[in-house]
Amino acid sequence: MNTASPATDIVPPTRQWGVAAIAVALVTLAVALFVGGGGTTAAIPGLGDPGEFTRWGLPVGKAIMDGAGAVTVGLLGLAVILPVRKGELGGEALLALRAASWSALVLAFGAAVVHLLTLSDLVGRPLQDALAGDSFVSYTSSVEQGRAYAATVVLALTIIPAARLTLGHGGAVALLCLGVATIIPSGLIGHSSSGDYHHSARVSLLVHLIGMALWVGGLVAVAWYAGRRGRELPRAARAFSAVALGCFVMVGASGVLNAWVRVQTFSDVYSSAYGLMLIGKATALVALGWFGFQHRRRTLVALEAGRPGAFRRLAAGEVVIMAAAIGLAVALSRTEPPTPEIPEVITPVRSLIGFPIPPEFSFGRLFTQTYPDALFALGCLAAVLLYAGGVWRLHRRGDRWPVGRTIAWMAGVATVAFAGLSGLMTYGMTMFSVHMVQHMVLMMVSPVLLVLGGPITLALRALKPARRGDTGPRELIMAAVNSPVARVLTHPLVALALFVSGSFTVYFTGLFESAMRGHTGHMLMGVHFLVVGYLFFEMLIGIDPLPKRPPFPARVVIQLLGMVFHAVFGLALMESSRLIAGDYYRELGEEITWLPDTLDDQILGGQLTWGFGELPGLIVIGALFVQWYRSDERDARRFDRREGEDEAERTAYNAYLAKLEQRSRREP
Repeated sequence: MNTASPATDIVPPTRQWGVAAIAVALVTLAVALFVGGGGTTAAIPGLGDPGEFTRWGLPVGKAIMDGAGAVTVGLLGLAVILPVRKGELGGEALLALRAASWSALVLAFGAAVVHLLTLSDLVGRPLQDALAGDSFVSYTSSVEQGRAYAATVVLALTIIPAARLTLGHGGAVALLCLGVATIIPSGLIGHSSSGDYHHSARVSLLVHLIGMALWVGGLVAVAWYAGRRGRELPRAARAFSAVALGCFVMVGASGVLNAWVRVQTFSDVYSSAYGLMLIGKATALVALGWFGFQHRRRTLVALEAGRPGAFRRLAAGEVVIMAAAIGLAVALSRTEPPTPEIPEVITPVRSLIGFPIPPEFSFGRLFTQTYPDALFALGCLAAVLLYAGGVWRLHRRGDRWPVGRTIAWMAGVATVAFAGLSGLMTYGMTMFSVHMVQHMVLMMVSPVLLVLGGPITLALRALKPARRGDTGPRELIMAAVNSPVARVLTHPLVALALFVSGSFTVYFTGLFESAMRGHTGHMLMGVHFLVVGYLFFEMLIGIDPLPKRPPFPARVVIQLLGMVFHAVFGLALMESSRLIAGDYYRELGEEITWLPDTLDDQILGGQLTWGFGELPGLIVIGALFVQWYRSDERDARRFDRREGEDEAERTAYNAYLAKLEQRSRREP
């Protein structure tokens, strides 16, 4: 029963706060463009003037595109989390999909406007002149911006009929993935697509945009659902609260990483228009974090008690602040950062490695140099927070989690961060020997520590089972663990083959040089070593549930085989007279004068590889024997307990027979 009085449950209608949010976004955008010069900048020398309509219409179109994209993602996500029956969506979920089709139409319109006006902006001519001739076709097919916005239009138009025809839960999940895909093309262009560390800026911007879309769109969708008096509002709000917390961390961390690349000194933060806008976005983020705290502390409780008014009022205010943040974000994309997009001096080596040439190598600089890799940074942050959240949930429930497992996991994440964010990454791009140390850390050290942390076991204990008929995160994890793919990848022979063959395949073919010539390839190579190592050591010493593990004697033999093949790989590197990635390292040596001789550095890398694997291998064998001993102890205790139970049953049965015999003697 709703006990709230009418006077205290007055909530602004959906249209009212929606109009207020749009107005705030446009006003914030206009002010920020004026302050940052994005709407008043004069024509670039050598190019014509696109005109006031393009200069002001382009950011407005981007605001419409970003806002509509977020709302589309949020409504599709709402349809996914609402209850289903036998795989079929309910009426409220179908209504959310229908609303998403309308927001996708607005998204397609906004992307089309941005597509056309970007052409006008690039060629420096008014729109009607820019469309003359074959400029439009060439721009759409050949220019990065043209392809990106055209892809957004196509994806948005695809969502419109699909959202109206989808009836099943699986289709809704696919539509949500398609909605997220509409955000990706615009994240691959702009300030983050050029300059030093552009790969890191690009990844951080993509994560930032996806996090904002899920956060903003999710809140708008839940507020819209609350305005319609949805029956499952408490469930939807609680699910969004968990998503919003993750998005808050994701948006904040990715924003810091992106600003780290674009703003080199602290003075640039308060002395440039770009920095002032960053301060404005950070302020909005803090305010939104406060709103989220209030949601979890008060309004969700009131919502569960049948009082939705406070939640809807707070959500309406939060949507308005998010609209202001979107306006600032769009203006920021039109403002020149303090650090130029394109450095003043672009040498071939700087262009090849993607960052300034580092100072001469020394052991201490492995720890003092930093490398702002967004993927490793955000991945490590997520690994720490998710694991700590699982431990905290068990603690609040009164359950215990071994401290040693937590220490092992955190140490494993720390080694991954050291390999991907320190001077080990910086000099690993220029020296083969340092790269091999990075390889060994990711393949031989980090996986051992991460496996001993037992993340899957922690997740299964911390997550609650879903309601009957539903599929939650816990059920998805169990399905993945017991899937045929997991059975194949964790098979001893397959895991050993992947662990051994990967190094030979990468370094003794052209794959290594191809990977080193692009940050994406280098990053994927590191992820490959980490995943392969994790699968191998999970099969050997892991504590997480697997479909099947070999007996301990077989595990010891497999580990010894892995050590032998690893030593053979190191010897092959030392004895090889053929330079690995010789052309790549020769190009580096033309500008980096302090680099050692390429063949000597390769031999050193082989020596490090040969010697590096012994200590981790012996530690794994020691862990295997400890687990073997403990397993025998458990089996012995289980046997003794079973024998004790059997002996008690035999004693009771003999006593029963003796009692029957005594009774037969007393009775004639």
